[in-house]
Amino acid sequence: MKRKLIKQMSNEWRSNLWMTVELVIVGAVLWVVFSLFAGLAWLHQSPKGIDFENICVARIGTIPEDASTYHPYADSLHNEDTDLEMIMLKIKSNPFVEMAGTGSNAIPYNLNFSGNQLSTHIADSVQYYLGNIRIMSPDLIRTFRLTGLNGESTESLAKLVEEGQYLISTNERSYSDSTPEKWVGKDAWIGSDSSRVVHIGALINGIRRTDYEPVFGGVIVRDIPSDWMPQDVAIRVKPGMQQQFIESLKGDDMEFGNVFIYNLMTIEQRRDAAHHDVSIIVRNLTACALFVMIAVFLGFLGSFWYRTQQRVPELALRKVNGSTNADLFRRFISEGLLLLAVSAPFIIGIIALVLTQFDLEDAWIPIPAWLVWSMLPLTLLVLAMMICCGIWLPARKAMKINPAEALKDQ
Repeated sequence: MKRKLIKQMSNEWRSNLWMTVELVIVGAVLWVVFSLFAGLAWLHQSPKGIDFENICVARIGTIPEDASTYHPYADSLHNEDTDLEMIMLKIKSNPFVEMAGTGSNAIPYNLNFSGNQLSTHIADSVQYYLGNIRIMSPDLIRTFRLTGLNGESTESLAKLVEEGQYLISTNERSYSDSTPEKWVGKDAWIGSDSSRVVHIGALINGIRRTDYEPVFGGVIVRDIPSDWMPQDVAIRVKPGMQQQFIESLKGDDMEFGNVFIYNLMTIEQRRDAAHHDVSIIVRNLTACALFVMIAVFLGFLGSFWYRTQQRVPELALRKVNGSTNADLFRRFISEGLLLLAVSAPFIIGIIALVLTQFDLEDAWIPIPAWLVWSMLPLTLLVLAMMICCGIWLPARKAMKINPAEALKDQ
């Protein structure tokens, strides 16, 4: 039967050629759709560089001197820094709190990029490293539970920053001329000012800005400058106590002197707010993908319905000669799957061409090559299911026709 089927398909090569082209185009489109969503899922579950469990965040505000509610300081020992210290002491003494710290541009789920360049001498040449500067107090490093890539503990990293050393990250999109590993233990200068020398203490994981964005360049972590007022507060509460902690705070706990904290929320609430626009895009992409899938299925259904209707006399003749409905189903399904087998090498060729011509590591969604190739079996499986459904529905109807009626015009 297989030889007869192949011979028959060879004789009908024109119609089968167009079906093969259609399968290749549809397969390529489905592969792109599946790869896109696989990349989004891969990116969403990738490490974020920070332990976000049980974290609350807030902003730090100050009352300007020309405001009517401004409180003049009685002496030089008191200022906005001491006001903030009193607020942080009250927060840390809260029974629901484990640790709290301050910083600037420190909390992800914002799209700020406060970049600066580090330079150092490596292998007799000047190398550069561009990173998003995240200013973190040692307590904030403890709150986020940062760890080093070479086994450094959170506490050791906090002490390095407390000593004035800098931390840098490995990153998926490195702007440095050399690998970040070569920078550890070296002195570097900031920007073009060679007099501002800092020491690189350790490597950390890249800190992502959102769940749907890869590591954006490098990350440079440093302590809060003495003349800098922090802008962010992060608070680690006891497990499952975020809402109870927020409800336990009174007005006096969130302000002192001329400093106050506001926009207190869980990290999940900040994430959802930051992801609002991205979530709309993902939802629209999902709707488009479903539309493509439905359109492809209806196209397959129409193509195979037409092919089956054209071959109703052939079905009737085979039934007259003793073929059962199961035999005819197997023949049609085998024909469709054989067309898919012929199309598969062309689909593989398109995937190989895409991977050769485009660097996925530099894409908006960096997808590992193995994940891209794993979408090929899924694509072929979905095509096979569509072919089977597209054949089964019209063939089932055609087989209900009386053979004598189907052959009366022959």
